[in-house]
Amino acid sequence: KIETRPFVSTAVFIMLFAIGTAESRDGRDLNLTGSEAEILMQLTDPRHYNKLSRPNPNEITTVYVHIHVYSLGSIDAQNLRYTAQILLRYRWKDSRLKQDDVLQYEGELATRIWFPHIYIVNEQESKVMGISGKDIINSIQPDGTVVHLSRMKVTLQCVMNLQKFPFDSQKCPLIMESWNYNASQLVLMWEDDSPVTVDSHLQLPEYSLEGVIINSTTAKYWWQKTSNMNQHLNGFYGKAAGNFSTLSVHFALQRQYGFYIMDYYVPSILIVVVSWVTFWLDANSTPGRTVLGTSTLLTFITLSRNIGSSLPKVSYIKSSEIWFIGCTGFIFSSLTEFAFVNIIWRRKKNVDLKKVTSKHILQSTLTPQLYHKHINLSHSKSFPSMSSMNDSQLSSSLENKDSHSQLTLRLDSINPDPFPSRALRDELVTVTLPVPNIQVPPEAKSLFTMTPQEIANWIDRRSRLVFPIAFVIFNCLYWVWTLVLY
Repeated sequence: KIETRPFVSTAVFIMLFAIGTAESRDGRDLNLTGSEAEILMQLTDPRHYNKLSRPNPNEITTVYVHIHVYSLGSIDAQNLRYTAQILLRYRWKDSRLKQDDVLQYEGELATRIWFPHIYIVNEQESKVMGISGKDIINSIQPDGTVVHLSRMKVTLQCVMNLQKFPFDSQKCPLIMESWNYNASQLVLMWEDDSPVTVDSHLQLPEYSLEGVIINSTTAKYWWQKTSNMNQHLNGFYGKAAGNFSTLSVHFALQRQYGFYIMDYYVPSILIVVVSWVTFWLDANSTPGRTVLGTSTLLTFITLSRNIGSSLPKVSYIKSSEIWFIGCTGFIFSSLTEFAFVNIIWRRKKNVDLKKVTSKHILQSTLTPQLYHKHINLSHSKSFPSMSSMNDSQLSSSLENKDSHSQLTLRLDSINPDPFPSRALRDELVTVTLPVPNIQVPPEAKSLFTMTPQEIANWIDRRSRLVFPIAFVIFNCLYWVWTLVLY
């Protein structure tokens, strides 16, 4: 017995020396004072502290969250995502860590205490920022309150509705949720005082931050037993099923459309106006009017493609596409108008009109055969046949030497046979003879004759007025619907 005492004393001394050396090495590597490291090591001794267990397994653990936003940038509408630099702070109370001083620690010592596993639901990529080391700091208050701070850069998914583009507004979320503790074990809550703050110098290149919307909800997860595979999944993920506490913050962003006004809408208006120059050119100026119409159309299509190249391919129609369809329609209509008047210009026959009005001119131009048939029918009703004219009427007409007209003799007025042969009826339907001394009926005096060139010029003159008025109406409807009604 007497010989074993020195051996036991020596062994105890060596163990204490090794523990002290390890503690001093941890404190030296983490740049902490020895007293802070020793206190933390004692508080987190595995013999009386289980870092895998919640602070109080019999009560719900509450974690308070605060977010400070340094910057929002790279809002990528094509990939439906955005990036943010934030300072994330968690606060919870662990009564097992009560002591008499404020402790600050980082690095490996942070792994010795219990930490809530909270993840960002719509995260695509994230990293803790820092130059020489990660920007993470932890502190323990005397009452056991633990505060965790980390500066992060995150890339988040943002599902956007682009129907009003480029006059749209978006709400991009940041959603946090408990990973391995359901709502009966851990609850996330926003800090009562300023849960989300934004840097006063925050500026966005294309958007303006209109506000921040915070919310606290519960996410529900469950597995349905509909097949053997689902039964297996339900057994494997059974502990993860249930309600999980969720915090969300939505950044309300309004797109600044000044760039699109100056680089898309104003140039497109000018292109449409330039397409109307063809109305002042002759209808037979085929090369000039064709080149002007096609060049304006291709220029506008190229301009629109440059604007839409940064957007995703969606199934619905955007506001910018409605503008594109409208302007393309006006440019294409001006090109079609040239083709129409050029066809009329090359016609040889003059056109007889009852009245020089838009209705009669368009009818004679669009449906010339039907209109001429109607005119001929009116002529036949206006002039009496020779058989129906008595001698006094004919003699009185011949006495008028100042009148110059034409007399139309129908077949039934000169052929006594009421049923002529088919060949004769086809060849001698009407015969028009110049009769200088026959008085023209009043109905025939109302007829007017226009050459095809006059009709083509008349259509161009009307187009100079109709197209601008229609485009102004289109603009009024578009801007009222886009900025006010929609």
